[in-house]
Amino acid sequence: MKIVNYIFFLIFAITTMSCNQSGSNETNKKISQNNKTEIKVQVFKYDSLTIPNFFKTLIENHIDDFYKIESPNFNALFSSNDIASTDTQNINKYFTIKILHDLFTSQTASNCSQGEILNIPYLWHWTNPNPRHDIYFVQSRQLLFETQAPHEFSNYSSYADIDRTPYLFLSDLVHDGPKYYSNACDTFSTFGWCSEREMAFVALTNLLNFDGKVIAEGNHSWSEFIIPLKLKNGQFQNFKVKVDNTFNAVEWTTIDNTEIMAWRHYNGNVSLANWYNQKAKSSIELGKIRNHLASNSAMTSIEMKLVNYLEKKINKK
Repeated sequence: MKIVNYIFFLIFAITTMSCNQSGSNETNKKISQNNKTEIKVQVFKYDSLTIPNFFKTLIENHIDDFYKIESPNFNALFSSNDIASTDTQNINKYFTIKILHDLFTSQTASNCSQGEILNIPYLWHWTNPNPRHDIYFVQSRQLLFETQAPHEFSNYSSYADIDRTPYLFLSDLVHDGPKYYSNACDTFSTFGWCSEREMAFVALTNLLNFDGKVIAEGNHSWSEFIIPLKLKNGQFQNFKVKVDNTFNAVEWTTIDNTEIMAWRHYNGNVSLANWYNQKAKSSIELGKIRNHLASNSAMTSIEMKLVNYLEKKINKK
């Protein structure tokens, strides 16, 4: 009987010690989590930069920050295709597309849908009722629908009915303060549905030396690029990169020279596909974008929104 009692006592003691040890570890874990130091992302200042130079500088400043949250996707793509992961040009190409997409994208083809960084609302066009007819200018409180279209858009009945070309889209984005307001979407600097977002995206990336175009099929548009990346053996592999700035998607797939020739002759299966690309690659549009100075307040606002996004993503991991 004494032996039985002794064994029982031994088991009880071991169990108690184990539970106490477990509780101690759990407490230490909680303390460790509570004392975790949050990573702060460096804030940069910008002054007297044109639209392309601002976004180029913004990307250069935050590539390392984006790598901290994007490394699994970056490493998976580069490893599976034997791409040189330390090549500076490869890194710049990958993250230029990634960062600009994250800035410009919405989430769905629904009114007021926006990305996680900037409020660039998706807004339907040429529908009845047209949600753009409910937008006001912030400064004048006048409806766009009641405002005459600028001279270069004189064939449109009002400012609200304009098809927003790349220069209008991008110059509004870097305007001195939010330019527009609607009850549904609050205040915002620029806006657009799929074709308008992609025209602006292709125009901007064109100025950053990317070979891209707008593809329009059915009632949807997206951007596509041919991007060569250097492999570990020193040779280059071309990739077709599909960027959808409506549904927040980027796809990298290899493409050979024969397929590239066919790709260059295809803009989509709708009549407006060629017009979208004419505007995205217009020398007049590109010239105005190239020479347009971004306001300091807009650059500061975009920088701070990007920093806040990065800190949330990095510290969430």
